[in-house]
Amino acid sequence: MGWFWWYMLAMTLLIPLIMLIFGLRWWRFRIPPYGGSSGYRTRRSLASPAAWDFAHGYFGRLWAILGAALLPLSAAAMLPCRNGGSERVGWWGAGVCLVQSVGMLAPVIATEIALRRRGG
Repeated sequence: MGWFWWYMLAMTLLIPLIMLIFGLRWWRFRIPPYGGSSGYRTRRSLASPAAWDFAHGYFGRLWAILGAALLPLSAAAMLPCRNGGSERVGWWGAGVCLVQSVGMLAPVIATEIALRRRGG
């Protein structure tokens, strides 16, 4: 295992870690409507303060759960390439990040469907 594998392991753990941190923040703590430096901003979530609170609770919960699940899965996914060259490790890590991106964006669709059903 070279230094590049450790670097790529750290990089592939960034997406799930960010999902976990922001997911917990949005799920557990009230975000001021329309303010702050981060937030789930879509047309439906900005429709009313109630929709804003619902969207952050729903989306944050999904992100926290997915982030916690993706963290060990991402570390395990990097194990098969630990003895590979830097090119193999780089491409493998890019593939892991691509799969993580799907997991990162899927809650947007689920939250928008929930907002629509809720009437937001």
